[in-house]
Amino acid sequence: MKWLNLGLIRLFEFITLLLYSFFVLTYFSAFLLLPLDAVTLLVRALGLVGLPALASLPVAVAVTAYLCYLVYRLPGLVQTVLKGGMELTNAGYAQLRQLEAVAAQINGKPAGASAAA
Repeated sequence: MKWLNLGLIRLFEFITLLLYSFFVLTYFSAFLLLPLDAVTLLVRALGLVGLPALASLPVAVAVTAYLCYLVYRLPGLVQTVLKGGMELTNAGYAQLRQLEAVAAQINGKPAGASAAA
């Protein structure tokens, strides 16, 4: 029965690792995809006005770059976004450490013992 409990804990560790990896990747990739989406929307909007895509692309990129620059200059925003991502990463790491402590307790090892010792 001990191996079944240990297997379940390892499965929970794996699922937790996958979920937190997905959350962190989604969090940071959203900040990359938002400006790209703004460029796409501006190219389409300028296409409705009558400009072809080749002519409207430099205008859309310039407008989006300027908006990104304005957002970047907001005091404390970049640090807040990075801090939020790091807190998400640290929460996942803490959850994995707790599950590892439970696995070590099931195995009969002390929580701080390493495999080499």
